Amino acid sequence: MTDKLKNVCCRNISIIARYVKQMLGSDNLLFQGLSNPRDFLLDENNWITLAEYNQVMEKAIDLLKDPQAPYKMGLSSRRLESWGAFKYIVNIFASVILGPLEVYKQVGRYNKFFNKTKEISVVKEGKDHCYIKIKFAPDVSAVDDFYSDFFIQGILSSVPEIWNLPPAEFREAMLEYNLKSLLLSIGGLRNGEYEIKQQKVLIRGEECGRPVVLLPDVVGGHEIFLGRYRTLKASDDFASLPIGILITRDYPVNKMLKLRSGEIYNSPYFIYRVDWKKISFTKKLYYLFFQAHLSKRAYLEGIESQLQTIRNYVETLEDRVIERTEQLNRAKQEAEYWRGKADTLLRTMLPEKIVSRMMVGKLKAEKTRGTIVFTDLAGFTNFSRDMDPEDVNRVLTQYFTEMSEIITAHGGWVNKFLGDGILAMFGLAENADYTHQAVKAAMAMQRAMHKYPWGKRIGIATGKYITGEFGTAHSRRFDCLGHIVNLASRLQGHSESGEILVCEETFTQTKEAFDYSEQIKISPKGIGEISVYPLRNIIDKK
Repeated sequence: MTDKLKNVCCRNISIIARYVKQMLGSDNLLFQGLSNPRDFLLDENNWITLAEYNQVMEKAIDLLKDPQAPYKMGLSSRRLESWGAFKYIVNIFASVILGPLEVYKQVGRYNKFFNKTKEISVVKEGKDHCYIKIKFAPDVSAVDDFYSDFFIQGILSSVPEIWNLPPAEFREAMLEYNLKSLLLSIGGLRNGEYEIKQQKVLIRGEECGRPVVLLPDVVGGHEIFLGRYRTLKASDDFASLPIGILITRDYPVNKMLKLRSGEIYNSPYFIYRVDWKKISFTKKLYYLFFQAHLSKRAYLEGIESQLQTIRNYVETLEDRVIERTEQLNRAKQEAEYWRGKADTLLRTMLPEKIVSRMMVGKLKAEKTRGTIVFTDLAGFTNFSRDMDPEDVNRVLTQYFTEMSEIITAHGGWVNKFLGDGILAMFGLAENADYTHQAVKAAMAMQRAMHKYPWGKRIGIATGKYITGEFGTAHSRRFDCLGHIVNLASRLQGHSESGEILVCEETFTQTKEAFDYSEQIKISPKGIGEISVYPLRNIIDKK
């Protein structure tokens, strides 16, 4: 049945061909003698049978003389951008998703555009790892799709490279292959070279494994096999128990097939344990800000470009002041016009003090005393997961606009948007009550959240931090950094949905004006144990 069912997308052939061309300089030999023409096989809208896919894969392995080619082909897909139209989805992942885990959780959704032979899902997750389950369709034998095991591992290993991280590491805890069928079909064994005697698995007369009873884990209230097992007992009813074949020693069957100690065959499905290097907090902010708000950055760069043009223009005019006085006067009028236009644009985005300094030159880094407010949405990722990008943009624009107006009305300034989060600075306007205004703004933002289907977490910290123009020699922006900025972020991370947490300094300055709950102790990463205070009732005493 699978010989006639077209269940493999030609998108996979493009990945194979792109790698072959890179290694050999041409992919012409790959398509010679195949049942379908080259143009058909490279069209990602076409589908072929599993047998036709295996024919291409086996020919590629033979041309490359490399048994590990399937894995390397998959791994190259990110670097060579051989996913076809899906390379654009990868760019979206980089802009709105915090790291590899969220991508792996979406793999099952997009797998159907690559094949219809199997289902893929994440069944257990951690901060830097997850367990992926692969279950073959009832009409497809896992042995018949042997090459895809390594091919898929390669593709999924390349996911962390989106964030310039090393490839993920895979460990196959459980394999759906029927071990006997696999050894006969791929391993080239003859009948009688595979036996089970006295609870021992013998291959060519050598002991390589033993039958075991599979033990389920409970994940999210459901039982699933993740690789735990126990030894068979004489009293066991084999017919009613899930039995697997545990490999107890590394055994190279041939160039293509190598059994590894700890693998469990004859399992009900495949289980991959996937590990990757964590993304640093700084790198997360980079991708969220740089990609998700690309349009805003372009707008800011446009303003900076206008300002630089004005500076260059004024300098050029000043060099000609002696020779062309009349021309200089006209040019000065034009320069003042553009300077005023740039000044107006900047004043809509930056505090008065900052604009004044930017108009006369680069801002120097300096210590500033003020209050930092960090906000983040709770539940927005799940809310937006299945939405169209246009709808996500519309909802976020409405939300950011309202929150920005609240912050501005209380004398604050939105320094940046971080995905669905906001970093706001209070005190740049040199108003004496900036800490009180920051707390009032936070309360106003929480009150406004009844209009939206998500919650909001807010952290507030007061003290000295560094401000200035930071970046490269050619691309700089006004920003803030330091312990207080980090502290506000950590407080936001420790707060609950609908809650506002403030630091000791903020509490000391505002405790007479606002209702606070009793002091609590937390230990933010990189800071140590500190006292914090939750704002109670979100109601101003005065």
